[in-house]
Amino acid sequence: MTDLITAGKLCKEEREKRGLSRKDIHNITKIPVDIIKRLEEDENYLRKDPYAYFLMKVLIDYYQLNIKLEKNHETDKRVESVRKVEDAEERQGFLVRLFKTVFVFLVGFIFFFISTSGKNKKESSITEFLHLISTPQPENNWIEIKDGNSKNDIQKISLKANDYVWITAYIDGKEKVIKMKKGQKVKLFFKHKIKFETIGNAKNLVILFDNKKVDFEKKVVHNLYVDGDGVFYNGYNLAKEES
Repeated sequence: MTDLITAGKLCKEEREKRGLSRKDIHNITKIPVDIIKRLEEDENYLRKDPYAYFLMKVLIDYYQLNIKLEKNHETDKRVESVRKVEDAEERQGFLVRLFKTVFVFLVGFIFFFISTSGKNKKESSITEFLHLISTPQPENNWIEIKDGNSKNDIQKISLKANDYVWITAYIDGKEKVIKMKKGQKVKLFFKHKIKFETIGNAKNLVILFDNKKVDFEKKVVHNLYVDGDGVFYNGYNLAKEES
């Protein structure tokens, strides 16, 4: 078992042995250059940052080093603490959205009541009002990412994270960095194609394309393409194979 500090030194030695700069490693893994430096040299960061363990595993996997990281229970506690905070914020956000929904309903009801008081409205007015307040709201954990000119977007795919996932994608040529937490879902809209340059922690990501599910066994996936015909990786249409 190897601790994070020793693993960082080994990763630095391997990088220098291969003649690679930190910028080169960033271009491959999408881990920021300053974070790579901290993973290699900053003992304080390695002891205290809750995500240092996971990011170190990404470097180890890339270098294909025969290293088994030692679990840091203190780090695990911090990760758990971060997740609890995020869960609390999510619950708080849900309560805020619920309050807004109730408030809008009450305002709409009062407006409807005042506007119809003392008058004989047609039955269609009641039908329209009931239709308005019964319109379903989007799921709380769905996030839509689309171009500003969304009316012309004709394709979409859905992503679901079973754990923390980060993605660097080019949607019709525009770079988008997406960070997803456990249980989060994202819809991506595009006109021509999406290039997923890097998917970190890919084994915890599920892609839904045309009602077909695509998932991965690798931790890191590079150069995945999506267009109107499917999800392509190393020349294979994964969506077609899933069907």
